[in-house]
Amino acid sequence: MKWLTVIIPLLFALILTGCSQTKLPTETLSGIPTGTPSAAATTVIPNAPASEKPSPSSAAIAVPDFEVELVAKTLRGECFDEQHDDKREVVKVICNRVSHGEFGDSIEAVITAPRQFQGYRTGNIPTANDYEIAREVLAEWYEGGCRPMGEYLFFSSGNGHKNVFRENY
Repeated sequence: MKWLTVIIPLLFALILTGCSQTKLPTETLSGIPTGTPSAAATTVIPNAPASEKPSPSSAAIAVPDFEVELVAKTLRGECFDEQHDDKREVVKVICNRVSHGEFGDSIEAVITAPRQFQGYRTGNIPTANDYEIAREVLAEWYEGGCRPMGEYLFFSSGNGHKNVFRENY
């Protein structure tokens, strides 16, 4: 029982701080409610695999739902639905740009930067697959301390159904 007095404040601090480069917006972005998310507005991703019981020292990462929404809407406009790996790489590019620091200091700033993600539209209606991949990759990024998830910072549409990813513009 004594461990609860240590773990609960630690988890609370982790949830509130997130990554140092990720700022929670305080205004509304084109109809997407923003601001400090309530407990209902985050998805907690446990660090331990589902087959393991979490120990009292296991931390949890909160993935803000408004970020999942922004990323899913970007995927809807940037990738073909059947391209699972392509979608994962697009999310990694978004995360890498935040980690890099020169493209914006949050998921929102990177996605909504002018002339960066042409497929992002507030009216895009993501599929369940878009949401799943967005949530999955964002959770991996947060769990990894918001460090780059590879070298790619850029991509363009290829000659068909697959994007082309690259390190330099």
